[in-house]
Amino acid sequence: MTRPLERELIDAVLELSANAIVLVDERGRIALWNAAAESVLGWPAEEALGQEVLTAMVAPTSHSTARDLLAKLAVNGTWEGAVPLRHRDGHAVVCAVRARALAGDGGNSGAGNGNSGGGNDSAHGAVGEVLAVFAELGRSGPDGPNGPDGPDPAGTVRGDDRAALLRAERAALLRAERTARAELEHVRDRLAYVVHASSRLASSLDVGMTMETVGDLVVPRFGTLCIIDLWDGRRLDRVYVRASEPARQALVERIRGLGGSQRDGHPAMRAVFTGRPAVLSTADPDALAQMYADPGAHAVVQEATRGSGFVAVPLVTRGRVIGVLTLLGPGHAYGRDLAPGEDLAVLEQVATRAAQSIENARLFDAERRLARNLADSERRQRRTALTLQRSLLPAWINPPRELEVATRYFPGAEEAEVGGDWYDVIPLGPARTALVIGDVMGRGLRAATFMGQVRTAVRAYARQDLRPKEILALLDGVVADLGDTEIVTCAYAVFDAARGTLTYASAGHLPLLTVDGNGKARRLDHEAGLPLGVGASSAAPARTAPEHVVALPVETTVAFYTDGLVENRRRDVDAGIDALVDALARASGSLEGLCDQVIDALRPPGGYDDDVALLLARSLPRG
Repeated sequence: MTRPLERELIDAVLELSANAIVLVDERGRIALWNAAAESVLGWPAEEALGQEVLTAMVAPTSHSTARDLLAKLAVNGTWEGAVPLRHRDGHAVVCAVRARALAGDGGNSGAGNGNSGGGNDSAHGAVGEVLAVFAELGRSGPDGPNGPDGPDPAGTVRGDDRAALLRAERAALLRAERTARAELEHVRDRLAYVVHASSRLASSLDVGMTMETVGDLVVPRFGTLCIIDLWDGRRLDRVYVRASEPARQALVERIRGLGGSQRDGHPAMRAVFTGRPAVLSTADPDALAQMYADPGAHAVVQEATRGSGFVAVPLVTRGRVIGVLTLLGPGHAYGRDLAPGEDLAVLEQVATRAAQSIENARLFDAERRLARNLADSERRQRRTALTLQRSLLPAWINPPRELEVATRYFPGAEEAEVGGDWYDVIPLGPARTALVIGDVMGRGLRAATFMGQVRTAVRAYARQDLRPKEILALLDGVVADLGDTEIVTCAYAVFDAARGTLTYASAGHLPLLTVDGNGKARRLDHEAGLPLGVGASSAAPARTAPEHVVALPVETTVAFYTDGLVENRRRDVDAGIDALVDALARASGSLEGLCDQVIDALRPPGGYDDDVALLLARSLPRG
């Protein structure tokens, strides 16, 4: 089966052909019947299609002769000769016939397997589909040229003019063959051109390159000058002009300047309003007056058309008109000049594909600009959030004397948004220091801002030197008041150098880790409470985070960290904590060195994809 365009072009050739063309299917029924066949034999297509060929075209007494001819066709593949065919009103029409068997299936069905006048006809053999081309040579009486019985048994015409009839038959067949070949070559040329145009237009997603491709395709084949106007719903915006000759660039600029000044009588405007092509054979003064109000435009258009006319084809895609493709002046193809609109069916196919390509390129360009703007916005927001995040982290102006502290914070991969990780070290009084780490569940500027509010609240409450579980209980209410959609994990600890203890409570945060002076590392798997904001926003009564006390001898290091350090796409959180314990046990040297060694040991192959916060605190001898 052919594609829609091929079918349309073939139908056009059949309709325009001066020769009668008939296709007979394997059952012997008429499957194709063009206008010339109707003119010769009188049968309208709607009546002829589906009839048995013997019934429609052969007198009943000549069916056996016709079957003999079909048998010859099955053997030889082709047959030609002059035969009388039956007109719809009964008289015979002598025609020069050329027939070709298109296919054979080896079956027994054929043109004579139905009942038509003479009763049940036998099958004619494995002929398959048959294509016949015929032209009228002459007419005779109601029952044919040889009397009421139709053609003679040989299927040819008898009489003194037999030689002349055969010469006329041969000449008609040759003319028909030449015409059919020329029409077939024309169809092939147009099909190849449309396929080529479709391939080129489908290969670009750039608007400018797409329009250049359209210009390459239609100039000079359809006109000497090409215009593309895009329709915004109110006016035509001229976006592209192309001339067949580079020397006409000055004219191109003048034509470009006429964009948007078209009157409603302009072919391009008619094409927009009707959604159908508009053809103007000659740009005469009356037509130009309907197209432009400015008389100066008339001379420009007359120069562009070179005494010829316009053809404007709407650019239609997804059921709407997005613009107009206009060709001015005569086209040139098939070795000759073409009048405006002469090859309109092909030009419409090109315009349809051009509309699809232009629309796809515009959508792609819009999405690319949107993605670029979004990426720029995300980068600006990320820089802002990172600046805010770092400005809120503590600077060690007066580090505690009883503790050595080392910290690391950095955001994840470049494409990841900054999160709400934070840490803090807050002096509470003589030999007492608060150590805090937390994580706001979220990303971007909102998370960083929320983290700043929570950190400020922590510092305010810490100054009251409350117990860790009391601090977390107060923070729970603060988080709930700030935003009921935010969840925050936090671990709050107080190091008492005089007692050598660390008292802490955790609101859903990861377990703390300790490393003694001998390098033995372990995790503090004590019970944790709910994350901040969860208990206060639920119907159940809030539960205070459990408080725990552990010994922290001199030279013991305690590690606070966020999930970005231990969890990633390839490693779950428990495996990450185990890896952190091993890394701390293997690390040695200063506390700053320990931070770097741990960060390097746990770094995934592709880098950290989430924020990382690490706080190491080591108890020092009291001096």
